[in-house]
Amino acid sequence: MTGMTVHVADVVLPITAEPIERGAVAVAEGDIVAVGTVADVRARHPEAPVTTWSGVLLPGLVNAHTHLQYTSFRDVGVEPYTDYTAWSVRFVDEYDLRSGEAWDTVARHGIELMLESGITCIADVVTDFVARDVMYDLGIPGVTYLELIGVDARDWAGGTGDALRAAVVGAPTSDVTRVGISPHAPYSIDGPALTRMAELADELGVRLHIHVGESDGEDEFYRTGTGALADRVRAVTTRKVTILEEGGTGMGTGEYVASLGALGPNCHIAHGVYLGLDGRRIMRDHDTLVALCPRSNLTVGIDPPPVADYLHEGVPFAVGTDSLGSTPSLDLMADVALLRRLAVDGGYRAADLDRRLLSAATMGGARAVGLDDRLGSLEPGKRADLAVFDLAGDPPTAADAERRLVEHGAGRCAATLIAGVERYRSSVG
Repeated sequence: MTGMTVHVADVVLPITAEPIERGAVAVAEGDIVAVGTVADVRARHPEAPVTTWSGVLLPGLVNAHTHLQYTSFRDVGVEPYTDYTAWSVRFVDEYDLRSGEAWDTVARHGIELMLESGITCIADVVTDFVARDVMYDLGIPGVTYLELIGVDARDWAGGTGDALRAAVVGAPTSDVTRVGISPHAPYSIDGPALTRMAELADELGVRLHIHVGESDGEDEFYRTGTGALADRVRAVTTRKVTILEEGGTGMGTGEYVASLGALGPNCHIAHGVYLGLDGRRIMRDHDTLVALCPRSNLTVGIDPPPVADYLHEGVPFAVGTDSLGSTPSLDLMADVALLRRLAVDGGYRAADLDRRLLSAATMGGARAVGLDDRLGSLEPGKRADLAVFDLAGDPPTAADAERRLVEHGAGRCAATLIAGVERYRSSVG
């Protein structure tokens, strides 16, 4: 086979199979054609040129929740806030200040930072549609979710729905770069309008992505229409808010979102911190993945995600960074490392912890954006979207590579390849 390259590393992590010491991945025409030991792959492809990497080679990471257009908001996300309301006020002030920003240019910079961290697939939420086509233009796999905020049924019928439809239908797409719909949150989109958005996504065959359970005031807001979040919504909106007018729904967060017809295998939610046992069960029963963003949660002044509960209960999850408006960096492995510490502190100490977290950061994210048939693991026939991490110290072994990568992978990406093409290589070392 012409155009083939064999990539060799100290350890190859296929994700869906056991680690391979002195492993190799053969790549041709942008796809993986073989995975195994160096001896095995070289025996099958003896004429192929070899690229040798120090460290761990695995499928490219999937950032399951971010906002690329806010990459310029670094001053907002670098310091923690006392509570969610304080952060949201600061964020809105920054957004207003940057109303003339070239959002597409900013988003391109965000992609560069993610490539430097081993991220090859992105779930990007776009509020200003000028940044809609950036991932497509740069050949980055994932889904660009077009977001609406502050919409009620009257807005939807008055032209907002038609405008969203046109933006989705008119977006350029490929087999791995798609567009979806993002109702910001069930407290910022009136219930009937959120249902219309979910119906539109279903009609057009695109994916849905929603912020759910990020604020500690959400459950009270949905149940009774009261509390700090209710006060915040009243202060910033002049539109009709059905929950406030009717004094709540009597339903908790997960139950309320499900009642709107938004959940299912074509939807994934972001954060899921305050779902509770019942809410997490609802996500699991609806086959709806949750993108956990632990560093963002701590920055905006809320609790960390209960990752040990997710693991114990078998609730499917992925990993996201959120934007630089709520996190100090776009390095997904820093979030993976924090999830590990949170899991251990929460009582999850099973031997499979590191493997499950790496799976969440790869296959979990690929499932969240509906691309698990094309990426997320190292298997023949899948795309050659690869990340290499050169870990400090002695060369990793099959026995310790997963743990070392989870604990110390942040800041250690050596190279990132998309469809077999090198898109980033560290200048260090």
